[in-house]
Amino acid sequence: MTLAIQTAPREHYRLKHVVKSEVVKIVTLRSTAITLGLTVAVGLLVTGLVTNAALHHGPGYYSGFDPTQAALTGLIVAGLTGGVFGALLVTGEYSSGTIRTTLAATPKRRVLLAAKIGVTAATTVVFCELLSFVSFFLGEGILSGSGAPSANLGSPGALRAVLMTGLFIALMALMSFGFGLICRSTPAAIAAFVGVVFVLPLVMHGISEPDVRYLPTNILTNSIMSTVNQGPGGIVRPLSPALGLLLMAMYAAIAVAAGAVLFVKRDA
Repeated sequence: MTLAIQTAPREHYRLKHVVKSEVVKIVTLRSTAITLGLTVAVGLLVTGLVTNAALHHGPGYYSGFDPTQAALTGLIVAGLTGGVFGALLVTGEYSSGTIRTTLAATPKRRVLLAAKIGVTAATTVVFCELLSFVSFFLGEGILSGSGAPSANLGSPGALRAVLMTGLFIALMALMSFGFGLICRSTPAAIAAFVGVVFVLPLVMHGISEPDVRYLPTNILTNSIMSTVNQGPGGIVRPLSPALGLLLMAMYAAIAVAAGAVLFVKRDA
């Protein structure tokens, strides 16, 4: 039972007390620091490798080259560790058994759930937006330092891409949070997240390739991150950025809603 709940009058705690309790959990869990640190390290490493690989090529190589997309590529991989983080925020309590203590301290499950969702959403949005901007500046710094085509926040579509990419990754983490509520098991929640985000697109390529554009990974790379019009061609036509972000929000909302129903109805 956390200090925030302990100091509240019995049966008179409010949402703010539960929110404070959830914030304390996040900032004190070792898994939080490890997962977020890994997300930053992996995301920035991939961005550095991708942008460095784009250097020292002839003019023909840069036809259709999208420097903004290249600088944000690391966020694709960061989405995986972000998904692990989202799942752990729920499943960590189930695996350790502390969920029983949490429910004993906060028996009003709807209040507890609202606090968990709110804190998770706020934390992931802030973190992912910061990572998106850092990745962009790192990538563009590498590109511009060697004379390759580069972009800045004033370039057409660049600011939109950076902001939407951070929000998109946060929504992916929130979807994984929903899987955590549904599965109550870290391996199962992560497996569900990886299946939807990384495995399903591979399967859909063989079943109905045009429909791949409705899946998270394709939306992220071809709609959200992209700022350069590649012109007609190809069987998969990307969605507009706004529609792609809305669709990802729907994925997250469905996962969280399903998990919320189960969380309220099931025993600990």
